[in-house]
Amino acid sequence: MGDGLASAGHPPHHVAMPFKEDLVPFRKTRKVTKLANRLGTSTANCVMHVMINDRHGFVRESASFLLVLEKIWKARGLNSEQVWAEIGERIRLADELRAKGIRPRKGGQYRSTKLP
Repeated sequence: MGDGLASAGHPPHHVAMPFKEDLVPFRKTRKVTKLANRLGTSTANCVMHVMINDRHGFVRESASFLLVLEKIWKARGLNSEQVWAEIGERIRLADELRAKGIRPRKGGQYRSTKLP
């Protein structure tokens, strides 16, 4: 089907089997709890900057959000390349649908949680 990940030796997303470590719940730690609180604050600040139309503040908080998120990924042993690959796959799917003239939308003919 021309799936970039499947042809690279990876199964399509909907077929991928979970890794053993994905089945084990994360152990709660003070470090990750603090990071999660910072992430929530950055999220709220991003929303506020959008609401008040503060472009510079939104850019600044978005950068902070991504940095804290990457710290959480690292603290949890998650490879950031996996996340960026997932984002890339979602963009690829959206591009493929657009090329076929399919406009994904809520309540539309084609529904997917994998669209950006």
